Amino acid sequence: VIRSGKEIMIPAGDIVPGDVCLLGLGDKVPADLRLTSVSNLATGEAALTGEAVPIDKTTDSIPVEGGLDPEQVPLGDRKNMGYSATLVSVGSGIGIAISTGDFTQIGTINRLVNQTETIKTDVLKQIDLVSKYLFICICTMCLATFFTAFFYSETYKSKVLDSINIALVCAVAMVPEGLEAIVTLTYSYAVKVMASQNAIVRALPAVETLGSVTVICSDKTGTLTQNIMSLTAFVTSNARYKNDVDAAERVPMNFVRDDSYLVER
Repeated sequence: VIRSGKEIMIPAGDIVPGDVCLLGLGDKVPADLRLTSVSNLATGEAALTGEAVPIDKTTDSIPVEGGLDPEQVPLGDRKNMGYSATLVSVGSGIGIAISTGDFTQIGTINRLVNQTETIKTDVLKQIDLVSKYLFICICTMCLATFFTAFFYSETYKSKVLDSINIALVCAVAMVPEGLEAIVTLTYSYAVKVMASQNAIVRALPAVETLGSVTVICSDKTGTLTQNIMSLTAFVTSNARYKNDVDAAERVPMNFVRDDSYLVER
């Protein structure tokens, strides 16, 4: 940064809004900056916007269409800004810090992620409900066992400690220790079924969540596809051939003549 007319190096945590920051090749942008000078500057913003290609930066103001709030301009279109946690891929530049810490764009995302509530699946909710019912039943049975032993039993009558002991023994015996194992086995079977359909699940409760999905929202086709390029058709001067892209081996039999394939798009 530049302070008191001198170029000094300080920890990123000590930067405050208004500091003039210098950026060079390989530097990590320490805060959200309004760029004032650039020299062939480009930053990689994949962590923030998902763009794999470095974004060329300028110092020109970004025009805002009538009726829009400047905050509504997409981050990827704000080419006169440098964002915290992004990397300088090419060139150098100078910018003025306008926000730091949790007030940066990446800090806002981090804060929202940390505020996300953990939602239990239906099975876990049902297990919690069963556990509550079991707790009530076990407590009721413990009290009934204690009073029966203390007042009516010939062996433990009027013996407080012995009556408590027999009540606790009954309580421990009624706890379903195999409940967790049964749930785990059920999830494991579901994971095996999913694996047979070429779907690998890391967390067992995710099996139930996947089964409840009705809508999948995706911003890119690469998120859902195999991210590979495949030859689907081969066209000659007098014929059209359709290629089996799902074939396990590359053999000539994968090409099947189909003159009607891709005739119209």
